[in-house]
Amino acid sequence: MATECSRWSATELWNQAMSILRKKVDEKTYKQYFERIASLSVSETELKLGVNTQFFAEIIDEKFGALISAAVKEAAGCDLSYSMGWDLTYVPMVEEPEAEEPDAAAPVAKPAVLTAPNCNARYTFENFVVGEENRYAFSAAQTAATAPGTYNPLYIYGGTGMGKTHLMQAVANHVQSANPNAVVRYTTCEGFLNEYVDAIKNHTSDKFRDRFRNVDLLLVDDVHNLSGKEGLQEEFFNTFNAIYNTGKQIMMTSDKQPSEIKGLEARLVSRFQSGLTVQITTPSYETRLAFLQLKQKGSMVQLPEEFLAYMARRISSSIRALDGARMRLIAYASLVDTTVQPLTMAQVETLLNDLLNEEAERTKVSIEKILEVVAAQRNLKVIDLTGSKRTKEIAESRMLAMYLGRSLTDLSLKDIGQAFGGRNHTTVIHAIKEIESDCEKNEELKRSIQTIKRKLHADA
Repeated sequence: MATECSRWSATELWNQAMSILRKKVDEKTYKQYFERIASLSVSETELKLGVNTQFFAEIIDEKFGALISAAVKEAAGCDLSYSMGWDLTYVPMVEEPEAEEPDAAAPVAKPAVLTAPNCNARYTFENFVVGEENRYAFSAAQTAATAPGTYNPLYIYGGTGMGKTHLMQAVANHVQSANPNAVVRYTTCEGFLNEYVDAIKNHTSDKFRDRFRNVDLLLVDDVHNLSGKEGLQEEFFNTFNAIYNTGKQIMMTSDKQPSEIKGLEARLVSRFQSGLTVQITTPSYETRLAFLQLKQKGSMVQLPEEFLAYMARRISSSIRALDGARMRLIAYASLVDTTVQPLTMAQVETLLNDLLNEEAERTKVSIEKILEVVAAQRNLKVIDLTGSKRTKEIAESRMLAMYLGRSLTDLSLKDIGQAFGGRNHTTVIHAIKEIESDCEKNEELKRSIQTIKRKLHADA
């Protein structure tokens, strides 16, 4: 029985099950649900499947669990169970139908776009939404893909869910598609660690080094996870040098710039900073809305523009959180007949309530953090803003911090004044009015405020 169950690969087995399922449901249901399921692995007892959100996984289990279970057992020819997992990087692995012979007059089809190993085919430059907060990183990534070595290494950092992995894998996919013979190696820092440990355990260090050093392009996600791992840092340092010395491109991402990674050796900090370091900050409202509009173009369930605008306004912490909210609305809309009973704004607010509460916690800004960030940007100390000094530079910075305290926190005017050395509420009101007035005619001040806000939300 075990031999019979394990004779298929996960992909082969799921494709067989898909063929069975296709006969049991209508085409719309098949495309909307089953084509979005990826086959991950198979053992003697279980087929592991995955989709890209927990909410979608729960819906499929609840709505089609029995159907999938029966199809998997029929396809396997044995009592094989299935489990449904979720991760944002899962991609469906179903076979494409064979293309029909084209007519003589039909245009020649474009060659298939290749995907780099371990990379998501959906991560391309074409579907990356560019805004002011990521334009520099986008341009640098395109250069790394089309003119390797120009910026070497390329180091992109920023908060979680800002698009760093998308850009990195877009580089990998572009290079692999443009040059199918190129050796492109993408990994997370954790993946690098796991392979390193396995190589030591199995006495295959030479193979490990050959795998990561004889490449045309090395991309390592989340290099901040090198922190505190001395043996791994030594191996990565030597790998970095081996690739760099041959003129091949290295690209890394992190949630911090090199100098801010605690426990990272100085020589690695130096190597990481030797190329181009670029930051991606919190997406603006315009970028968030553009992202939702782009995602909706390929969706079978079309959400009204007012819902997209609502999500873009209320969810600002990351693109990933924003897409999670969109997917929740789509999943709900797919379960009810919205042609008979259209989704209302009240329902949207209810459906997203827990996500919005989490968002509020993530983006919560304290007056202490405002003081810290404003002081750092103006090359001052926090005591300068809360103390009695009244130089022009300090007074202007103090008013700016008060203005941000009023617009980004729930503190009363009295409480804000207390945070600035016990000043009264009229002083705070005056500061707010001064900054609002200056913003009407001072573009540099407006840009400075946006920069500070992005920094505050990125660190929240």
